[in-house]
Amino acid sequence: MITGFHKVSTIDYPGKISSVAFFKRCDYQCPSCHAKQIISGKNEIPEEEIFNYLDSRKGLIDSVVLCGGEPTLCLGLGNFARKIKERGLAVKLDTNGSNPAVLADLLKEGLIDYIAMDIKGPESLYSKLTGELIDFREQVKKSAGIMQKAPNYEFRTTLVPVLEEGKFRWMTNEEIREMAKWIDGHVFVNSKDVKWFLQKFVARGKEEMVDERFGVENIPKEYRETPIKVMEESKTEMVKYFPRCEIRN
Repeated sequence: MITGFHKVSTIDYPGKISSVAFFKRCDYQCPSCHAKQIISGKNEIPEEEIFNYLDSRKGLIDSVVLCGGEPTLCLGLGNFARKIKERGLAVKLDTNGSNPAVLADLLKEGLIDYIAMDIKGPESLYSKLTGELIDFREQVKKSAGIMQKAPNYEFRTTLVPVLEEGKFRWMTNEEIREMAKWIDGHVFVNSKDVKWFLQKFVARGKEEMVDERFGVENIPKEYRETPIKVMEESKTEMVKYFPRCEIRN
């Protein structure tokens, strides 16, 4: 179930010191993902080991981040989150939004304090960016509405290179607007109150990437890291719909 555990983080849960648990499975196969080793990891970490660590750091760690992979694919996620809450710790869920029913159940039980939902791009590019033949767009729309019931939440997009017909490119301004308009149509609060963070893509070694073509050894130099110009132009388009959109450093 859990194939990675980062003991201390000051950046994964805004304003809190957290531990981060990485869940194995994912229903996406995003070619730009650098979590290949986590998703395919064979060495599971026992829950007992994680909770023993959290108990030993009482008063020092105040939250746990559940990420992956895709945590909502884990049948025991609710029980795991409940054990964290019973220790007086906050829980943040990082999700791709593919399982709205699980998301709704977790929120109904009060097990999640913060949700960060990844929006991969516009509808027109979703299957390409997720690397899947399955159409997840309907689930993403439902999750975009459900997550707003969380005490705190954010959308986030990593501006990754798009690979089409063997050539790389960045998302266009028109595609950024398409993405913003798509999600804006599924938020039930004022979009000016919604946090959205743009994150840069950074290529890693090909053994870490789901698609080796995105590895630092293979990808053209100009696509190894999202240029600040692309980040700023994307933000300019996003703030037209989500004024609180920011570039996350």
